[in-house]
Amino acid sequence: MQIHDIDKTHYLKLSRKVSMVLIICFAITALGSSPILIHFWGNEDGGNFYLNLTGVLIGVLCTGSVFYTYKDDPRLVDLLYIFRLKRMLARVTNRMHHLKELAEKNDQDAQRILRFYYEGLMQVYHIESNEYGYTELVKDKDLFYQTLSDELKAEPLLDLQPEIINEAAQRNV
Repeated sequence: MQIHDIDKTHYLKLSRKVSMVLIICFAITALGSSPILIHFWGNEDGGNFYLNLTGVLIGVLCTGSVFYTYKDDPRLVDLLYIFRLKRMLARVTNRMHHLKELAEKNDQDAQRILRFYYEGLMQVYHIESNEYGYTELVKDKDLFYQTLSDELKAEPLLDLQPEIINEAAQRNV
């Protein structure tokens, strides 16, 4: 995964639109299927919890299938990019203690991963208008960048893959 620029206003507009579509899809299918299930198989005295739960599950499945159908739509590229970036940053966060220890020992792979982490997280905070997190992150990033060599700062960002994170973290276990 590589970091690339996206338009913040376009992303926010797209994010809101997709969220509304998914919410409406879920509401219609969940609230529509539950009464139908109750009508055909329900108990007149009540106790239709499992049928209502089945309606909710139908809503989740329908909403998931709608999202899955459109996951390769070129209009959703920015939204999926941020989603994948967040997942990659979460993987780094899960191994952060190992990676920071390696970076302190001047392990260049760990330093490259952490450099990607800081740049990616800064982009996510900026896109999502997390001003407090952004200012705190800038401080952490500046402290980290002071420990990097000039050549490491100048090289392009790593094309980060999960295997690279796992391999680097395993060296410190």
